[in-house]
Amino acid sequence: MAGEAVIRKALKARVEAYGGEVRAVSWLGRRHAPDVLCLFRGILRGSHVFVETKAPGGKPNEGQLREHERMRDAECTVLVISTLAQLDDWLPPL
Repeated sequence: MAGEAVIRKALKARVEAYGGEVRAVSWLGRRHAPDVLCLFRGILRGSHVFVETKAPGGKPNEGQLREHERMRDAECTVLVISTLAQLDDWLPPL
């Protein structure tokens, strides 16, 4: 779990550098949904992104893949981030 904590800490710092906020998400009656919501102000205003964080090299399980697809079908942005390079690709350092 320590690896995922490193990813989550880096995600939080990066989102905050862009003027955003990070919320841990708990889903009542719903399994496999993403665990983080990134809310943006400033230059990315109105961009809100659900993120599934994983330990380095980790992959979503089948249930998570299905739930992510349902959310994308509903026009939600859902990302899976398991490495610092993936974080850099999505949200480059300022």
